[in-house]
Amino acid sequence: MPGPNRVYLDHASTTPLHPEVREAMLPYLGDRFGNPSSPNLPGRLARRVVDQARERVAALLGAHFEEILFTGSASEANNLALKGIAGAARRAGGHLVAASTEHASILHPLRTLSRQGFRTTLLPVDEVGMLRADRLEEALDDGPLLVSIAHASPEIGTVQPLKEICARAQARGVVVHTDATVTAGLLPWPTAPPSPDLITVTPHLFYGPPGIGALRVREGIRLAPLIEGGRQEGGLRAGTESLAAIAGFGAAAALAVRRRQQWATRASRLAKRMLKRLQPRSAGMLLTGHPTERVPGLVTLCCRGIEAEALLQALQEEGIDASSGSACTTEVGKSSHVLEALGIEPLLARGALTLSFGEANGDSDPDRVADLLPRLVTRLRNLSPLEGS
Repeated sequence: MPGPNRVYLDHASTTPLHPEVREAMLPYLGDRFGNPSSPNLPGRLARRVVDQARERVAALLGAHFEEILFTGSASEANNLALKGIAGAARRAGGHLVAASTEHASILHPLRTLSRQGFRTTLLPVDEVGMLRADRLEEALDDGPLLVSIAHASPEIGTVQPLKEICARAQARGVVVHTDATVTAGLLPWPTAPPSPDLITVTPHLFYGPPGIGALRVREGIRLAPLIEGGRQEGGLRAGTESLAAIAGFGAAAALAVRRRQQWATRASRLAKRMLKRLQPRSAGMLLTGHPTERVPGLVTLCCRGIEAEALLQALQEEGIDASSGSACTTEVGKSSHVLEALGIEPLLARGALTLSFGEANGDSDPDRVADLLPRLVTRLRNLSPLEGS
């Protein structure tokens, strides 16, 4: 947890390990060890741990036990979804479709597949980041192999109408993948169709460990493996399983099933409190993303006339840990492709800020941030060469 004088506002990037999760992991970092593929007693006990975690992740996603495939991260799961579908199709020229606001672990594999002869389409979004339904229909007319749409973007917070997207695509026999890393620990998941065929999730965004992910693969969906070697994870992900991380994943999934509504309600309350207090002093700040259909507790905005890097440094010096853009793609001097897709001018996008509330926050944190942020923005704007641009 952050120190007593610090405010942690980066829950959309990672969350602190919950004590229940830590307790579940500790035995497998000590004297309880075994290879889940071994037939001996330690191996059989290890297999039970993996199976229990698989059941818990399945329950979180409204899936079946055998549909859950463990990976080393959400990025690996996203790569497996796209490259696995393309590899199983065994034909260059197949078509893959994604939103223009997707994470780099979707966009980069698409570029690789494009170089291998597959066709790719990035669908536009509107000014609040919602996928344009008319352009989705046009893409579906072409009979793509896969449509990949993240449930929500951590850069703008907009939650996509996933059930509608799935209904449109699956009615035409098109496989749907979604990256649910930002929402799985906060929003309930549909337990019956229409729901995504492939779902990416990782526990470190709902108080579990990093270095572990999962891909839900609906029964009947064929994928080609990324990592070959052994028969682990149904032959789709070779390598000895990380027992402690998987145990932690299972504990975090069970915790999320019980508490995600409570977490979402509190995070939303804290974010709304900050915005209400900030509103009279928010000149030159533009909120981004959908105003209501958004990730609970996630505030995303752009500050005109300043650089995000300077603002983050100033906040850090005041004991506030925030973020700008995606933690996996932040680059100095390069504006966000997500904000560009919303039509936000590059100079304004350079002042992007994300503040994500969660269980690491105290009830007074929103007031502290709302009182401090306008002063810092004004000070930096007066010093910035971007002022007046």
